[in-house]
Amino acid sequence: MVVTILLLLSSFILAFAQDPCAPNNHKPIVEPHRSTQFQPEPTDTLLCDDNLQAGWYAFDNSDEMPTSCVTQFHCGTHFPLWMQGSHPSVADGIVQRKACSNVYGSSSHTCCDFSLDIQVKNCGTFYVYYLQTVPACAMAYCAGNKRICDVGGQIAQGGNCPDLYPKLNSAPILSNPELTPTNQVRFPCSVDYPTGQPDVGFIVTWTVDGKELMDTSGQPVQTVLTGDSRKAYLDGIKLQGNLGKELKCNVSSFHPSKGRGIRSDTLSSNGYWAGIRVSPDRINLDEGGPEQTVSIESTIPIPCTSLFASECKLKLKLAGLKNSADASLSGCHYELTYDNATGLYSTSFKVKATRDFIKDHNQVQEVGFQPIASFLHPMWMNYKPNPVMIGTTDKEHGHCTLHGDPHFSGFDYKKNYNVYEVGDMVLYKSRNQKRPFEVQIRTWPCGSYHPCTCAVVAREGNDIVEVDVCEKKMGVVEAPSVSYPSGHPLEGTVVSRDKSGKIFYINFPSGARLQITSIISKGRHKNETLPLLNVDVQGPPDDFGSSEGLCGNWNGDDGDDFVGGDGLLYGPASVANFSKSWMLPTQTSMFYQLPKYEQHLAPKFEYCSCGQGPVDCTKVGKGAMNPSKPKDGQVISDKNKPPRRSARAYTDHYPDGDVPGDHMILNRRLKRNVFASFPTPSGITELQARSACTQSITRSSLYSRCSHTNILSDIVEGCVEDIKFSDSTEAFELAHMNAFDSICHNELAKDPNNIQYVNGLAVINPSILTCPNQCSKNGRCIGTTCHCNHGYTSADCSVRIGVAPTIHRLRGDGQCDIRRRPCRQVNVIVDNIMESSHLACRVTPLDLSD
Repeated sequence: MVVTILLLLSSFILAFAQDPCAPNNHKPIVEPHRSTQFQPEPTDTLLCDDNLQAGWYAFDNSDEMPTSCVTQFHCGTHFPLWMQGSHPSVADGIVQRKACSNVYGSSSHTCCDFSLDIQVKNCGTFYVYYLQTVPACAMAYCAGNKRICDVGGQIAQGGNCPDLYPKLNSAPILSNPELTPTNQVRFPCSVDYPTGQPDVGFIVTWTVDGKELMDTSGQPVQTVLTGDSRKAYLDGIKLQGNLGKELKCNVSSFHPSKGRGIRSDTLSSNGYWAGIRVSPDRINLDEGGPEQTVSIESTIPIPCTSLFASECKLKLKLAGLKNSADASLSGCHYELTYDNATGLYSTSFKVKATRDFIKDHNQVQEVGFQPIASFLHPMWMNYKPNPVMIGTTDKEHGHCTLHGDPHFSGFDYKKNYNVYEVGDMVLYKSRNQKRPFEVQIRTWPCGSYHPCTCAVVAREGNDIVEVDVCEKKMGVVEAPSVSYPSGHPLEGTVVSRDKSGKIFYINFPSGARLQITSIISKGRHKNETLPLLNVDVQGPPDDFGSSEGLCGNWNGDDGDDFVGGDGLLYGPASVANFSKSWMLPTQTSMFYQLPKYEQHLAPKFEYCSCGQGPVDCTKVGKGAMNPSKPKDGQVISDKNKPPRRSARAYTDHYPDGDVPGDHMILNRRLKRNVFASFPTPSGITELQARSACTQSITRSSLYSRCSHTNILSDIVEGCVEDIKFSDSTEAFELAHMNAFDSICHNELAKDPNNIQYVNGLAVINPSILTCPNQCSKNGRCIGTTCHCNHGYTSADCSVRIGVAPTIHRLRGDGQCDIRRRPCRQVNVIVDNIMESSHLACRVTPLDLSD
C-alpha cells in the first residue's frame, strides 16, 4: 500500500515538473507594443524576436495570439506573426499550430507566406505558447488587441494616453563643421522640435563609427538642451584620436519636470565622415598605362590665425610604398590648401606603375601616410589618413638586339636575321602619338666586311642622345662619343656608363632603355681598327602593338614582324628588301636634322620614393626602374647639362662635332667583295668557324646559365657568318661574347628569383652579373671583378702595364668655333689609358695668327 502511494506521488511530481503551465516552466513576455492595434511610426524601433530563445512563453495580462490575419506594420513590427487555428480547451492539452506571417503584403492570398511550427496549451486562465526563434528581422509574435499609446507604449486608460516625454517626429540633423570666431572647429546638431513648448528637454550624445564618444574621463560626451535651445555643438577637440570615422549625433527627449530617467528612444542623425578623405581608395595600374591621380580632401575646415582662408594649410607626408619597386609617386610632401572655387581644402598626387622589366606578376600594396606630428589644432595630432591600395598589373616588355655586322633578334621574331645595308635606318619607332620615341642607327662598311653599326641616335619627347664610333678619316682611331644634340638639359633621360667606359645605358622616362656596347677590334689587315656597336633595346609596354622599324612589329605574333617602311609585309626570305624599306633618305635622319623642341612633351611630374629617410625624386623615377642596370654605373648625362639659361646655352659641355668623314675610305670599302664563301681566303672552313664560335661563347661569363637556350645557337650562327666575311676568328669574337651575355642577362633579370629588394629597390642577384667586356680576354672574371693576367690592368684588363698611353688626336682635329662655345674644353682620343681620379693632362698653349 505504501509503495503504491509513493509511485502515484512520484508520477504526479514528474508530470507537474513537465507541465508548461507551471510557473517555473515558462517565461513571461512583457511588451504592450505586441498589440494588434499598435502600428509603429517611422521613428519607432521595430520589434524583432531574433533573440528569443525557443521555449514556452506566456504573454503579459493573459494576452492571446490573434487567430486571424494581421497585416504588415502592426504589433510593433514589420512582419507580425499570428496563430493559424483556434485556441485549445483545457482538456485538449498541448496542441500543434502554425505561426503565420504576411510577407508579400497586398499580393498575399493566404496571409501565411511564411510559417513556424509552434505549440499552445490552455492553462485555464491563460495560454502558454512554445515559440521558435524568428529567422530574420523585423519579425515578431503578436499578442493582445488593446489600444496602445503611440508615445511610451503604455496601455490607454479611459481613452487617454499619458504623456511620458515629448514626441520626436524626425531625426536630428548633423550639419557640416564650421569655424567659430575664435578659430575653433565645431559640429552643429539640430533637433527638429517646435519652440515655445513648455517643459521639454533633449539629451544629445555622439557616436563615431557606431561607438559612443567618450571624454578624457571616460564619460559620454553629451549636451542637455532645455527651453527653446534646439542646437548642440561638438567641439572638434573632442574628436582627437577619432578622425577618419563617421560622426553622428543622437537625441532623446524628456520632460524636465519628470526628470531624465523617463525619456524617449534615441534617434540618430545623418552621418558625417570627419577626416581627410583619400579617393579613390583603391587603384589599378598597368605597367604600360598612364599615371593615375589620387585626390586628398579634408572634410573639416583647417583653423589658423590668418584672416585669409587661402593661407591656411595642413601639411601631409606620404609614408611611401612598402615596395617602391612596383610603383612610384609624384611627390612626398603635400599641403591641403583652401580652394576658393570649390570651398574645399584639397590637393592631389599621381601614382605610376614601375616598368621594371621583371616578370613579378600582379602586385597589391598600399600608399600610406605618416602621422600628423604637430599642428595648431590638437584635433589633428597623430592622425593618419587611410592608405590607398594599389594594384599593379605586370606587362611584358619588348627586347630587340643587334650585334656584329649586324645580326638582329627582333621583338617577336627571335631567329637571327641580317641587315647588310649601309646608311641611316629606323631601328625602332613608336606610333604612340602621346610619346614621340624613335631609335635610328647608322651602319658603315666595317673593315673589309659587311656593314657594322657605328652610331645610334635615340629620341624620347624632347630628349635626344647620340652614341657614335664611326671612323671619320682613314687610319684614325675612334673612341665612343656621347652627345646630346638637342642642346637643352635632358628632361628625365639618364645616361650612364659602366666602369670600363665601353658600355653605355640610356634610360628614358617611359622605361624604354638602350644598352650600347662599344667594341674596338683589330681586323685581319695591318693596323686596321674595327669600331662597332652592339645595341640592346628594351621597349616599354606602352609600345606593344604600336611599334615599327627593323626591330619588327611588336604585337606578340612573330609571323608579321617584317612590316616594311613602305607598309608591305615581307617574309624571312626577303629581309634584304625589308631592311631597305627602313633606309632613310640622305641627310634626313636625326644625325642631320633634329625635331624642334615642344613644350607640351616635357615631363610634367617628378616621381619619388617616400619614406623616413631622404626623399628621392627624379623625372625618370622608379617609373623607369630597371634592375639590370649595373649598380656601379656612373651617370654621365648630368655632366653634359648646360645651364638652364636657354635651349642653346653658351657652354663647353657640348663638344664640337668631328671633321667630316673621308668618303674615299667609304667608297673603297663598298667596292670590296661581299659575296664571301667557305673556305675563306686564309683557309678557314665552315666547320672550323663553327667550332671556333662555340668555343668562344663557352668562355662567356653567363654561358652556364643560358647554354640550354636558343640564344646559343642564334649567336653561333651570326658568329659563323662574320668569320666567313672577315676571314678572322677574332675580329668579332668579343662582340658575340658580349652579345650572348647581354641577351642572357636580360632574360635572367626578368625572373623574380634573380631579383633582390634592398630598401624597396630591385637589385640584380650578383650571380647573374658579369665582368666588363669579357675582361678583354686578358683576365679571369670572379664575381663582377676582372682579375687581370700579368701585364694588364684596368676594370676590363684592356690597359697594358708598362706601355705609355698614346694620344691619337683631339676630337674635331683641335679646331674650335669660338662663336659656338668658349673653347676652354677639348676631348682627347687616347689609347691604353685607365680612368682615375689622379688622371691629369698637361696643355701647352699655342697662339695662331694670320
